[in-house]
Amino acid sequence: MLNLRTTAMSTTAAAGLALGLLVLPALAQDPVEIDVRIVHANDVDSMDAIGGSGGIAKIAAVRITAENEFGDPVVFTYGGDMISPSLMSTIDKGAHMVDLFNKIGLQFAVLGNHEFDFGPEIALERIAEAQYTILATNLRYMGEPLPGTVDTVMVELGELKIGLFGLTTPDTVEISSPGPDIEFLPLIETASATAAALKADGAHLAIGLTHIDMDEDLAILAASSDVDYLLGGHNHEVQAFYNGVNGMLESTSQGHHVAILDLHVVLTPQEDGTMEVEWTPEIEFVSTAGVEPDAAAAAEVQVYTDELDAALNIEIGTTETELDSRRASVRSMETAIGNLIADAMRATTGADIGFTNGGGIRGDRTYDAGTVLTRRDILSELPFGNVTVVLEMDGATVREALENGVSRIEDTAGRFPQVSGLSFMFDPAAEAGSRVSSVMVGDEPLFDDNTYTVATNDYMAGGGDGYAAFTGARVIVDAAAGTLMASQVIDYIAAQGTVAPAVEGRIQQ
Repeated sequence: MLNLRTTAMSTTAAAGLALGLLVLPALAQDPVEIDVRIVHANDVDSMDAIGGSGGIAKIAAVRITAENEFGDPVVFTYGGDMISPSLMSTIDKGAHMVDLFNKIGLQFAVLGNHEFDFGPEIALERIAEAQYTILATNLRYMGEPLPGTVDTVMVELGELKIGLFGLTTPDTVEISSPGPDIEFLPLIETASATAAALKADGAHLAIGLTHIDMDEDLAILAASSDVDYLLGGHNHEVQAFYNGVNGMLESTSQGHHVAILDLHVVLTPQEDGTMEVEWTPEIEFVSTAGVEPDAAAAAEVQVYTDELDAALNIEIGTTETELDSRRASVRSMETAIGNLIADAMRATTGADIGFTNGGGIRGDRTYDAGTVLTRRDILSELPFGNVTVVLEMDGATVREALENGVSRIEDTAGRFPQVSGLSFMFDPAAEAGSRVSSVMVGDEPLFDDNTYTVATNDYMAGGGDGYAAFTGARVIVDAAAGTLMASQVIDYIAAQGTVAPAVEGRIQQ
């Protein structure tokens, strides 16, 4: 049996360190062969199975089976995004997910952008609750390592030493709410220097947990042969890469697949006291569709599910029309559910314009005409806990915001707008920044010099999703005085009893 021992370090990695060959005391010349198994999941914010796969209990079952088959303890890692968005997170800000991952034996994790959805204070609270090691190598909090995290950790498996580090996407500043005191260091430079420092400190392998775009993973691998492997997150896709020098993998979101990485490592002492390290990977992506949930983990999940059911299974009204909250729809076109949400924001506040980002609508489903809507439905669609604020701005700023909203439609980016009291046309083939035309507010054209009140969410008001235009607007109702968006929509539907939102031509290509 392998003896797993870890040593955490707060490494300030210096650029320019080269691996070379590790200098060790003279050893016998016989090679040592070591097999390592790593179980990796990423981007799991739902504690329950979805469509028969995924969820905490099935992930736990895969880990236990992998360990039983392997015969030695496995290393259990996680690629970020855990505490948001989900129904339960609207109630406890993701504390249940940290608790559940504690209970199923997670060992090492990197922070994802969604760990900052509720602001830096909540992120630090969740970090403090974690019983697993959180790696935040490229994050600095007021110039120091993020409290409760480490830069690196050395995992010892018999004679093998694996140095771990963690990288979080710098896009977090734009797509979440980390606050001004958290700095994101550059990815390639940080990874290269840290891996080299780990090798110099005795690591035979340097492995990064990452929550970044896949092209950034590949750029890191291309830039540094000191980085042996990256265990990723953020892209929600099964993907793997190995070029004979280094490699990476990432699995799907919600635990629909769990990745198992087996490394066969050969350590060969050299006559000059150095160590030759050779390794080969074998990867399996385990679908959890047919996996029997672990009973103990399922019982823990059920406690939270019962708590949630009592709070959310309350009917609020009926929709006479079909609603489509699928990701591809709300991020690329006018939708009936987007109109419903924006209408509720505008009606509740009395603003001229209602304006929200499609990426904040998260149900990713359709509702048939005649569906009775519940609090659960609305909180599933709006899980981030955003509040509605009211801003005053001129028409030129509104136009600039619309341009931002359609600037990345080809990427189905979350900034795509869903609007109320406003209509416009855009040309997706035109250059970003010059796509919007024919803007109307009510029945009148938008005038750049006119002043308008805009109801939007506090995330966008703070510049989230690229809405920098909003940050200079005069604040009429701030976040402290605002109302939860989801509550506004719930109250709006409940007051009418029956709603019939439709696609009306507010947004046209």
